[in-house]
Amino acid sequence: MSEVTTDSRVFLSTLPPGRRERRLAVAVVLITAVAFVAAVPFAKLQLPRIWAFIPVYESAVVVCDLLTAALLLGQYRILRSRALLVLATGYLLTAFTATAHLLTFPGVFSDTGWLGARSQSTAWLYVFWHGSFPVVVIAYAWLKRDGATTRRRREGACAPAILAGIAFAALVAIAFAILATRGYDLLPPQLSGPTLAPRYTVAHGIVLTLTWLLSLLALATLLLRRPHSVLDLWLMVVMCAWLFDITFAGVLNHSRFDLGFYAGRIYSLCAASFVLVILTLENIDLYARVVQALESERIERQRVQLQTVQLNEANALLEHRVASRTAALTAANRDLVNEVIERKRAEAALEHSREELRELASIGTSAREQENRRIARELHDELCQTLAASRLELELVSERKALTAELAPVHTLLDEAIVATRRIAADLRPLVLDDLGLVAAADWLAQNFRQRHGIECELTVEPPSLDLEEPQATAVFRIMQESLTNIGRHAHASRATLSLTRNDDHVLLIVKDNGVGFDISMPRKLNSFGLSGLRERAYLVAGDVSIESLPGHGTSIKVRIPLPVAQATPTRAAELLRPEPSAARGN
Repeated sequence: MSEVTTDSRVFLSTLPPGRRERRLAVAVVLITAVAFVAAVPFAKLQLPRIWAFIPVYESAVVVCDLLTAALLLGQYRILRSRALLVLATGYLLTAFTATAHLLTFPGVFSDTGWLGARSQSTAWLYVFWHGSFPVVVIAYAWLKRDGATTRRRREGACAPAILAGIAFAALVAIAFAILATRGYDLLPPQLSGPTLAPRYTVAHGIVLTLTWLLSLLALATLLLRRPHSVLDLWLMVVMCAWLFDITFAGVLNHSRFDLGFYAGRIYSLCAASFVLVILTLENIDLYARVVQALESERIERQRVQLQTVQLNEANALLEHRVASRTAALTAANRDLVNEVIERKRAEAALEHSREELRELASIGTSAREQENRRIARELHDELCQTLAASRLELELVSERKALTAELAPVHTLLDEAIVATRRIAADLRPLVLDDLGLVAAADWLAQNFRQRHGIECELTVEPPSLDLEEPQATAVFRIMQESLTNIGRHAHASRATLSLTRNDDHVLLIVKDNGVGFDISMPRKLNSFGLSGLRERAYLVAGDVSIESLPGHGTSIKVRIPLPVAQATPTRAAELLRPEPSAARGN
């Protein structure tokens, strides 16, 4: 199968149709088909007789066919394709035959028509007109693959071939006119009845059916003869409109000037216009390309000249600019070095300030913890003991004086005061942390959490004998305490786990719960400082905190606190956190 010529793919007769062209052609066919289906029920509806419609319609068809033939002959002069010459001759033949059909139409120029026409002349000229063009299209479809378009253009003049095509079309059209007028008796009648309202005979139906089948055969030939060009695609559209034209004007209509009569002529005009419009748009596009190419060439020439002048000027100033830029870069580099030195100095000062701020915060926290330890000792060792001794004395008095029932409320109040005092002392500073160490304090904290909130709490310490020095021990305990407090207040959890692990250079605390969780990206609520408190306590001992939580999936808090490699001399914060001898003795 031969391919469309690569000589010039800018012509519709050689350009393969793209998706846009195919969609447009299908849309045109669908629109004409929908209009055909909508008009079929009213095809026999009699409409007013507009005699001016015939000459206007026929003249438009003749002009469209002549212009289409001229454009096709112009492409033939370039491509030398015999298929294009045959198709152009076919359009000339339809133009000449349509002219004869107009001149012989009864009632337009005379009652019976010119050229010696009779009542059947127009009907037979219509058959010759609509039967000859499909034959030409079939010939075009077979000739377009003859190899002429794939070879180099043949040398020599093409005028003789064009003149021969014009002469052939004229002679055949004249023969059709003579046969329809002078040879009237040789043709079977297609119409019967009066001239203005004739009736169709059986011969009319047979002849129109054969003409319709010729158009269908031409459409099938175009479909089968591949590859298709854009011109082939629109010839298919023309043949579809041709089929609708013959169906309306010769089969479905009842008589002249009914809806089928007018609709058939309109479809015929559309069929004559499709290829003309596409070829006209092609010529406009080609002309626009030529103008654009010339304008682009002119602009490019001017741009090259201007760039040459600018290049010469730039070359003259280049060395001066390079020298100036080098000096500016040297100065900028010197300023940049100074700025880097100043920035490093500022960063060092800032880091020093951070360390001092951390030390001050640590001192403040240590002082607060020391004060809490002292108050807790006094509450536990003095106030609790005093309240307990008072209760014992009160019991003795009540037994001696037989006032047990009357003093029972006082006993209850003293018991509650003792419990509250112990709880306050434990909240301020659990003495078990100072007396028994971090592991015992963590275990007490977990038990106290279970009793207060009724939430299962699991504690894991690795190694079991883990012990930390101050201030790390207090920081870890307070972070555990704050985390459990947050779980009890906000998590609505049924289970919490504490994991405390010591590695070579750090201690890792992980607190998890199966509560409601929260969205970390949401802004912190007003007066909510739980998570901020965790970060601040970790910051005081150079630790870091990471929090993972999702709504409905609980919360996980991981705290990593580095441990000092060696503590030859305790830091100022550690000295403040070390229990005082007086507090240890309960003074």
